[in-house]
Amino acid sequence: MPPPVKDRFCSFCGTAYAEPLAYPRTCPNATCKVTVWANPIPVSVVLVPVRSEQGTGLLVVRRGIEPRKGMLALVGGFLEEHETWQVGGAREVAEEVGVTVDATKLTPLWFTSTEPRPNRVLLFSVAPTLERASLAAFTPSTESQERGVIHGPQGLEDVFAFPLHIQAARKWFESQGLTGPHRFTPV
Repeated sequence: MPPPVKDRFCSFCGTAYAEPLAYPRTCPNATCKVTVWANPIPVSVVLVPVRSEQGTGLLVVRRGIEPRKGMLALVGGFLEEHETWQVGGAREVAEEVGVTVDATKLTPLWFTSTEPRPNRVLLFSVAPTLERASLAAFTPSTESQERGVIHGPQGLEDVFAFPLHIQAARKWFESQGLTGPHRFTPV
């Protein structure tokens, strides 16, 4: 059985789109004629600085799901249609690592599109710095196996799931004048 194809049928009237399927797709039904597009999906990713006796680093999650299960990532995810990038980012931080950040205090760091296929727009932001002692206990979930802090930009390509997360983390470390190995510490 072939894999399912997104938008094979008009979601308004149910008429099948003509082959070959390409975007934008306009319904061939003369009374409908609705057009659908394959717009990129926004992803809010939040860099959460955490200060501890080891210095200040970034909060990360060990992925419990594919892609790149078991590797580290910054905290983030897809926005819901009713959310701003700030609200969605704060929600993702709470869902994935059990930490509350104030959505109104998130500041933009860097916005970029995925490569080579720009089907995602990543909205990287920075939360205010948290104290390690203020973090509640972490409860692993299907999505998040472990929570930790990385303390430097070197070697991230060996442990991080996504190249754009590496770039964002390095941008932040550089802005803070922090160097050295990533030194992952569970928190």
